Amino acid sequence: MAHPKLSNEDLIGKVADVFRREGYEGASLSRISEATGLEKASLYHRFPGGKNEMVAAVVNHVNQWFQDQVFTPLERSGKPTEKVRFIAQRLREFYADGSKSCALDTLSLPGGSAALHEAVRGSLTAWLQAFTGVAREDGASGAEARERAEQAIIEIQGSLVLARVLGDCKPFHRTMDRLPELLTGARE
Repeated sequence: MAHPKLSNEDLIGKVADVFRREGYEGASLSRISEATGLEKASLYHRFPGGKNEMVAAVVNHVNQWFQDQVFTPLERSGKPTEKVRFIAQRLREFYADGSKSCALDTLSLPGGSAALHEAVRGSLTAWLQAFTGVAREDGASGAEARERAEQAIIEIQGSLVLARVLGDCKPFHRTMDRLPELLTGARE
């Protein structure tokens, strides 16, 4: 096997894709090696902690992306509906228009360490807080804002599951189109 030169970002992206498809248990070093083009020894050189370090790097990468592309834009000034439209476009890109599974979904399956499951819980909590915040900004009460945030996440995650299982990304497209309505009540 050739020893490709991969930037850390490209490497994490390829490793993340394996965890997205396979979950923690299914993401074997052989599959990661195949996806990255790196031999197992090279993977251990880059990630001395093995699979646990790889998944931690993936979660950190995903969390940073969401902070930069979703949560921070929702905190900026502007109309809530416009901010939600913006992040819907970012989510379309992140999930490749619905063709990529959610790492939170696949990594929440059994397997992995307690630290991994706590990190996944923290990621989902951050989604809930950001989505609740934009719904509150649009005038929803605390309880209503939380319900809107939960419903939006349920629909995003559910549409990604449908896309993966049925091979049809249309439910994800509809969810992204409806995201402003889900979070702010604004009808298009």
